[in-house]
Amino acid sequence: MAKGGGAIVAVIGAMNYRTFMFYNLIGGLVWTVGVTLLRFFLRKSLPPEQVDKYLLTIILGIIFVSLIPSIIHLVQKSCSSKR
Repeated sequence: MAKGGGAIVAVIGAMNYRTFMFYNLIGGLVWTVGVTLLRFFLRKSLPPEQVDKYLLTIILGIIFVSLIPSIIHLVQKSCSSKR
């Protein structure tokens, strides 16, 4: 969900299609390589049955942290509309 929200922002901001595709491809590549490397290094330091447990927790943490600015914006907007 966090990664898919970029398309909505690009449309609202009228971003050039080529620019959007460039950043989308770079983001996908960084995400894929990052998760693959994270899993590789976790496998070396943890028993195999625990890797998926920690990997899922880390990925959910990354998604949550990426949603924090949106949550803050919504809370601020909600508070200002009540005044």
